[in-house]
Amino acid sequence: MGANSFMITFPQFFGRGCSKEAGEKLAAMGCKKVLVMHGKGVEAAGLPALIVQAIERAGLEVAENNKVESDPSDRIIKKIAAFGKDAEVDSIVAIGGGSCMDAAKCVKLLLDNGEPLETFYDISHPQRTAIPLITIPTTSGSGSEASKGAVVTDTVNGIKRVIIGAGTTPAMALIDPELTLGAPPKVTAACAFDVLAHAIDAITSKMTCRITQVVSYEAIRLMERSYKQAVEHGDDINAREDMQLASNLGGYGIGNAKCSMSHAFAHALGALYHVPHGVCCAIFTPASLEYVSDTCPEQIRAIAELLHAAYDAEDSTREIARKTGEQIRRMYRAVGIDDITAYIPDEEEAIKRLTPVAEKDIMALFSPRPIDDESCEWVIRRTYELARS
Repeated sequence: MGANSFMITFPQFFGRGCSKEAGEKLAAMGCKKVLVMHGKGVEAAGLPALIVQAIERAGLEVAENNKVESDPSDRIIKKIAAFGKDAEVDSIVAIGGGSCMDAAKCVKLLLDNGEPLETFYDISHPQRTAIPLITIPTTSGSGSEASKGAVVTDTVNGIKRVIIGAGTTPAMALIDPELTLGAPPKVTAACAFDVLAHAIDAITSKMTCRITQVVSYEAIRLMERSYKQAVEHGDDINAREDMQLASNLGGYGIGNAKCSMSHAFAHALGALYHVPHGVCCAIFTPASLEYVSDTCPEQIRAIAELLHAAYDAEDSTREIARKTGEQIRRMYRAVGIDDITAYIPDEEEAIKRLTPVAEKDIMALFSPRPIDDESCEWVIRRTYELARS
């Protein structure tokens, strides 16, 4: 069997205060007018204003749009793209979490190509790239700044789509831990388990490789040691820096090995019940890890050790994965994340509604074990069993 590759396709700049360099980076690329995208929450926190000022000091004109929403829909992406086209921008800066960065990638795609967004649901469709996009994350979860993929809500079919290619690839990322200091505890907690799910999915994906695994193990190590401190003491810049780096490394992982089983279920739960993505990931990571454990015994032990899951030397791989999943549940419950029963009390309803959506999710393609009716039922029932324990 051939080896899977690992690639970093654009530069990442990491450091406190580096977000203020956006203007000089754009000026160096010859840009004149930039579309600055963000949401109202980030705006209320005062984060875009300082970056916009730095861009203007570098001599660029700014067209600002604050209409980004959580789990960006095809509708809002089209509206922002129309705004950017009317403003005749030649570059984009995205300031926000994964939703903002994903939306910006899709806006770039539309400005670069002039074709309907739906065309690119077929990831084999050719994409042109023209205007540069700088991603500036304000949360530590999605790692979207490190990847060229974007997730968009298809409002016609009520599902999440993944778009990836040249047209959604940023020019660079500016990763500034100081921007995450104001993230609320609930957001910080949910994002932390998005990081963990990315790392575990990348390690266990059938597209994984040794480089991906090393990067993803480090993401787990950083997340485990700092997530609770970041949630409970949001002004701890060292914890925030750990989480921002963990998120970025997680983005590298899924940018190469793709997400896998837990994300197929997370996307289904998020699309159908509008549960925050990181919460969905927390809920489905334990059972998903257990289900795929026989395909990667060495990796399961490594994950267990990084998360300090207590297991016996003679335990089977499946037993170690079970105990690790239970440890993950204890971790997410300790920072206030609810179990699946808070969102879908009826187990049979969950099986009926989530199964067909999870099976069709693109991330199902990268699971080392098939995602079919039988596996979906097992994972969902096991998730409810954990919730009742």
